[in-house]
Amino acid sequence: PPSCLVPGAGLGRLALEISSLGFVSQGNEFSYYMMICSSFILNHTQEANEWTIYPWIHNNCNSLSDKDQLRAVSFPDIHPSSAGITEGFSMCAGDFVEVYNEESQESAWDAVVTCFFLDTAHNIVEYIEIISKILKDGGIWVNMGPLLYHFADAYGPDDDMSIELSLEDVKRVAYHYGFVMEVRGLCTIN
Repeated sequence: PPSCLVPGAGLGRLALEISSLGFVSQGNEFSYYMMICSSFILNHTQEANEWTIYPWIHNNCNSLSDKDQLRAVSFPDIHPSSAGITEGFSMCAGDFVEVYNEESQESAWDAVVTCFFLDTAHNIVEYIEIISKILKDGGIWVNMGPLLYHFADAYGPDDDMSIELSLEDVKRVAYHYGFVMEVRGLCTIN
């Protein structure tokens, strides 16, 4: 089956959905908080809607009524093992640049799906370069998300540098690394 990498996978839902479509799918996540929650949901859930949280309980903003603030949310909406995931489904902990900028990862993936991920980079050019390296010839990169740049307001002497490009410049960088935009948001590597 084709392989798909989902960097910045969070709790792993998108990687799980892609796996259930028949792909070998790997989610990559840097945050151990996300990985702990992902592991809990994927490995310890016994049934759909088993867990309930109250995400707005401590937030008084924009509530139309007390009932809104006290609204419960149950999860997961599906039992992970009944989602039809393939044997090739996995989650990989670590920094995207450190994990996938390895020779063993070159031309390893048929697709890369980045959802709300690109703007997490200190250096977005480096992310795009690595995506171009790890895709097989004819591979597809699907991207969705803003360019909010998580490190844009970090100005202290101990802060890492952040490169914040406009969408126009992001497209130029992608073209430079061989991507061809087929549909806005869908690129292939030549």
